[in-house]
Amino acid sequence: MKIIYIDVETTGIPFPESGLVQLAGAIEIDGEVQRHFNFRMRPFPGDLVSDEALALNGLTLADLETYEDPATVFEQFDTMLGEYIDRYDREDKFHFVGYNTQFDADHLRTWFEKNNDQFFGSWFWHPPVDVMALAAMVLMPNRAALNNFRLPTVATMLGLAVDEDKTHDALYDIDLTRELFHQLLGHVQLDGSEGTAGLKLLKRVDAPKS
Repeated sequence: MKIIYIDVETTGIPFPESGLVQLAGAIEIDGEVQRHFNFRMRPFPGDLVSDEALALNGLTLADLETYEDPATVFEQFDTMLGEYIDRYDREDKFHFVGYNTQFDADHLRTWFEKNNDQFFGSWFWHPPVDVMALAAMVLMPNRAALNNFRLPTVATMLGLAVDEDKTHDALYDIDLTRELFHQLLGHVQLDGSEGTAGLKLLKRVDAPKS
């Protein structure tokens, strides 16, 4: 079982106009973390850069100028993936896991394309695994107890320690996402036996008492 947890920070919400400035994650094989990675790169010329996104990430335009060229980072990322996956083996891919992960997957795929690489699917199974969707299923009985469904809020609801000052840093969010993912797996049963497939809720989460 090969899992790659990915979180990206971008120069804005609009897709695909916005660009990547941080790509962080962890590689897990058979339940053990093999490595963390944390790349920071300049957006491509022409990428939309919003003041709101910079403020959210605590960055300035001057900060971005100190980051590496995106093509250089892409080469490093591509090489790293190749240490774990045979891109020519159709049965050897990462499960792409994240929180609200379609956002990350879409931006990462576009970043591949901006680097003139059309082989995003050589590395990752489709669809990506969304920890937010799994949490939504587990928390269905008491969704009204949550003011929002952001990663820190959900993690706190499930009993995890969260440092709000560190959220919006991709590497911190990755570790929190991985911890939340394994916490959620304690609430469900995955049935992967031959000829069967299923996901069964084992236990609910009680809403906090007022």
